[in-house]
Amino acid sequence: MPEDVGIRASFKLHYRCTNCQRNVFKRLDVPDVDDAPYDVEELLDSAFLQNVRAQCDGCDSFIGRLIAVTVWKCEEVLA
Repeated sequence: MPEDVGIRASFKLHYRCTNCQRNVFKRLDVPDVDDAPYDVEELLDSAFLQNVRAQCDGCDSFIGRLIAVTVWKCEEVLA
């Protein structure tokens, strides 16, 4: 992402690893560009999720299922 482009919204993607069944969380920052999603509904309807990959912290598998999306809170830290 170019330095002059800000962040329009941040989301927390909740995945379940299909290999070891762990829950995996990934932060997704959406750049402030034309037609960028601002809320969860817009994100789910957009193409921003097509190329997002989450790797399991436990088994290093890239195979997972998106189970939820929430808005990222600034004070939140990934566990």
